[in-house]
Amino acid sequence: MPPMTKLPGARVRRNKQQANWRGLPAEGRDGDAPACPESWSDETRDWWEIIWRSPMATIWLESDVPALIRLGNLLELPKQTALIIGEIRQIEDRFGLSPKSRRMLQWLIEPPDESEGEEPVAPVRRLRAV
Repeated sequence: MPPMTKLPGARVRRNKQQANWRGLPAEGRDGDAPACPESWSDETRDWWEIIWRSPMATIWLESDVPALIRLGNLLELPKQTALIIGEIRQIEDRFGLSPKSRRMLQWLIEPPDESEGEEPVAPVRRLRAV
């Protein structure tokens, strides 16, 4: 497995592969979630609403909905074996639903706009050897 890429501000050579990272708005996606199956439990329906309000949903396409429904169907299974849990993890990783997968996909959730009355945080001062 190749080494994980560093966040844009953490690189020594800041000009290398900067364009590969994609910023996602922290406020998430606007609008209603696509319809989900009627057979799902309330817990899975809540999960469906949460993921469609997330920043990752701003990248998803209409063609991604069937795979996300498949993920919801796997979450609905009464007995989840190691095989099913592995499938759930893989589908979650493909859609950036874990911190590790967002880093591998090079998706960075941008902080909310600070112009809404919050005071900016002072930069950290570090000692340097001369």
